Amino acid sequence: MTFFTDLDCEPRWYQLSSSNSLLGSKLHKAWPGAMLPDCYLLRMCVCFLAYFALQVIYARRKYKISPPETTGHPEFERIFRAQVNCSEYFPIFVSLLWVAGIFFHQGAAAAAGLLYLCARLQYFRGYARAPHGRLGPLYASARLLWLLLGLAVAGLLGHFVSLSSAVAETALGRRLRLLFAW
Repeated sequence: MTFFTDLDCEPRWYQLSSSNSLLGSKLHKAWPGAMLPDCYLLRMCVCFLAYFALQVIYARRKYKISPPETTGHPEFERIFRAQVNCSEYFPIFVSLLWVAGIFFHQGAAAAAGLLYLCARLQYFRGYARAPHGRLGPLYASARLLWLLLGLAVAGLLGHFVSLSSAVAETALGRRLRLLFAW
């Protein structure tokens, strides 16, 4: 399927600076000539959001609730709220996914992102059935967002902390060098 081949998922700054910057060379070594795996997760997330929106449309038809209204049958309200909640967290998730993927490690960010999407799907399904069915997946997705935040912060710290020769010889400098493979 060649639907997404014309889309450019690599950021323009990465294409322009892949040979002369530390960040670009790290990315190029990790994924030479390939798209970032975060692009695939972004596509999956868009498909999930489309699925959630379709479920709201089907519920509107099933319970005969016209589009401006957001109240009515309790099952419709749960499906509608689940869809809105997932849409509200989408920008946070995408931002953390990209920052963690670019500055920390793409594999770790992609794994956490995939688990997050699975948790969100379970959240939607659980909330559509019963209000208490959302709690377990909600807590799991929140933990995964915190994990992505931690990866993003660690990656940014590793990127912006310059190791001078004095700091590089300390125990902290050696640990940072091992952690971030400098």
